[in-house]
Amino acid sequence: MPLTEQAQHALMLLTRRADNTCDLFILDRVDRAKDEIIRLNSSSLAPFQVRSAMAHAGAVLQERRKLVPSMRLSELEPQEEPGVEEMSFATVDTCYWLQTTPSLTESQRALLLEMAAGLEPDALAARRGISLPRVREQISRARKLARTAYASEVAAA
Repeated sequence: MPLTEQAQHALMLLTRRADNTCDLFILDRVDRAKDEIIRLNSSSLAPFQVRSAMAHAGAVLQERRKLVPSMRLSELEPQEEPGVEEMSFATVDTCYWLQTTPSLTESQRALLLEMAAGLEPDALAARRGISLPRVREQISRARKLARTAYASEVAAA
């Protein structure tokens, strides 16, 4: 059975509402409300259908929130974040490559490993007893060489 004109108008109103928000709760409500409008296919006025469907969807989602507690993504560790690959695997692989590649000098290798360990350029300059611009230049050159070497070595493997 085709949708009534009022149901079609209600779906259009809900789509506009979804297009104007980034709030995931509202987007979930709109999605559930659309399902209800399609399921009921009512001939009542579109604004009434929207209000009613949004209210029902909100009640369902509030119940879901009571059952399943939510957490802010900022409270999660990177490896617990949903949909995100654990970054430590790539870091471990890159550090292993840095330790074993013949393409870098010992000085470049040490510099890049210290950078991978989280040392900032100013700390590296102080540790090496050279100026900050000089250490930045060394970092830039070592990264450029490492990028080229990594691409050729990993692509060849």
